[in-house]
Amino acid sequence: MTTCLIISDAVEDTRKIQSLIADGCYISIVRWPSQQEWLSSYDDWVLWLSDTDLRGVLKASLDRKPRLHLLRHPDATHSFRGLGLNRCPSQWSGSTESLETLDVDLLQANDELVLNKVVVGRAFTYQPGGHAHSLWQRLKIAWAQLRRLPQYQPLALTVEGSQDQKLKTAVLGISLMAHAESSSLSRSILPDHSANDGLFYALLVAPLSIMQMLRAVVAESMRSASQQTGFLGILRVAGLRVHALRSFRYSVDEQVHQASVLDLTVLKGAVRLAVPEASGWEHCQMAGRSSWRVQALPSSAETVTALTAKPLPLIRHASAEDFRELYQTLRDNARITSGYVVFMILSVLLAGFGLYADSAPVIIGAMILAPLMAPIVSLAMGLTRQDFQLMKSSAQTVLIGVLVALGVSMVLSFLLPLTLETSEISARLRPTLLDLGVAILSGIAGAYAHARSEAAKSLAGVAIAVALVPPLAVSGIGLGWFSADVALGALLLFITNLAGIVFAASLTFLLLGFAPFARARKGLMTSAIAVLLVSIPLAFSFQQLAREAAIVDLFQQVSSPSLDVRSVRVLSSGQPVQIRLDIVRRDNADSVRIQALKQALEDRLSQPVLLEVTWIDQY
Repeated sequence: MTTCLIISDAVEDTRKIQSLIADGCYISIVRWPSQQEWLSSYDDWVLWLSDTDLRGVLKASLDRKPRLHLLRHPDATHSFRGLGLNRCPSQWSGSTESLETLDVDLLQANDELVLNKVVVGRAFTYQPGGHAHSLWQRLKIAWAQLRRLPQYQPLALTVEGSQDQKLKTAVLGISLMAHAESSSLSRSILPDHSANDGLFYALLVAPLSIMQMLRAVVAESMRSASQQTGFLGILRVAGLRVHALRSFRYSVDEQVHQASVLDLTVLKGAVRLAVPEASGWEHCQMAGRSSWRVQALPSSAETVTALTAKPLPLIRHASAEDFRELYQTLRDNARITSGYVVFMILSVLLAGFGLYADSAPVIIGAMILAPLMAPIVSLAMGLTRQDFQLMKSSAQTVLIGVLVALGVSMVLSFLLPLTLETSEISARLRPTLLDLGVAILSGIAGAYAHARSEAAKSLAGVAIAVALVPPLAVSGIGLGWFSADVALGALLLFITNLAGIVFAASLTFLLLGFAPFARARKGLMTSAIAVLLVSIPLAFSFQQLAREAAIVDLFQQVSSPSLDVRSVRVLSSGQPVQIRLDIVRRDNADSVRIQALKQALEDRLSQPVLLEVTWIDQY
């Protein structure tokens, strides 16, 4: 066996050369490229070279195919990843007993050998690194890439596989690599593979918006290898041609080039690597199975043209085919049907009985049964897209539902000889900003559940959260009782829910890309004004609620421990403050303690206090 150590002409430090060779070991030294003609005399080449020199030596070895022994070099950053240089020793020991020979593939891009990766456009973090950066360096690189994201414009490319596959698409970038063992990609995205199966990976990165890209960055750490990111195409092929009508930017191991055609092929078993038996390299003597997973990539001419016309948008603007089915569903939901009226009547009756019986489970059943959420979401879509026909039909459907609910609950109040204000009825008479917050969150959830089929199972939870029918039932009961406080208080809660849902759902549809901002602006402004108007009485009610909570807290501070107070309720926080107490009477001294408590409250509040006490005697 004849062996030589190949080093660069640039290496002049003889001490450095000696440090590459173990003590007692003799080996011939060959300089590259000045002495490259000597290489034909050797069967084993020990390489201590930078990426640039190593690429030249590998090309020279293609015909002769000597056995290559790699040594770690500080300037071989791409070899570190692509050829597994991290598994190689830093010194030649002269021993080959524990080594095995492995034929390893190389990737070739436009007749140039690839050590690690080829990147077309911007592949961001979906590519193997050049070397192991620190966490801080990786965060800086990721931030710099995301900060420039709005400047990048997708490329219109045609991708042709080696088995007559063809795809016209728009991508932000393509990452291509023969080996990905040392990359986190193989652990998080890429399926099982081998380093020498005659195939390479092409990872097509095609986000439709900046928001979609940001969501993927956040979710990537929680994604398993079996789950494919929503804008990635993954190809495993032996050959690929990428071409476009105009020249595009690509890089081979971070060396930038320009071309309008990029041909990529695998050189099967191009080099013979001598590696340790426990190196971790995969042994695959059979050809791998190619795959072509491009379902997530934009392929329609309309979408490709829209994406490549300008830089990546902040929010994806859905094309007509993307929401045709949703739009038809929302149109159907906006129509008045016999089923809609029947379910409105049944849900209101169920809510009415639940309110009279003070039964929360029955009321929850009425919430799920009620069909009122669907036309409200349709109204939000109509406002977002300024579809006046959809707005008109959905508004009519909502109005009919409201009138049916008020009418049925009024009749129910006449038929049932009960005028008791239960706790479930009382809970819907004083809406606050908290109820508006619930309505807004429910509107977001409702719009998202309609727009994303995988989230539709959450619609029942949305109906329970927003509770549209019970306030209408309470309002109708108030009308039947001729009680303005009950009727108007509950009606305000319904209007709060309606305004919050419409505004939040419209905004959600905008963010999901179902209309450009210029079209949605008028509808958003209208719904926002409605929310602001309804917020005025809610703010006063919330302020009063906060003051009552403060009074109850103050009462707890000044109350005598000897008083057995069972309940405290603030009836009025005005002049005077009215508080109702339920107290278990222990002895006659309790009346004296009540007077002391009243005086303490007046001193702390600086205003008169009226206590209404209900004594509870125990025997």
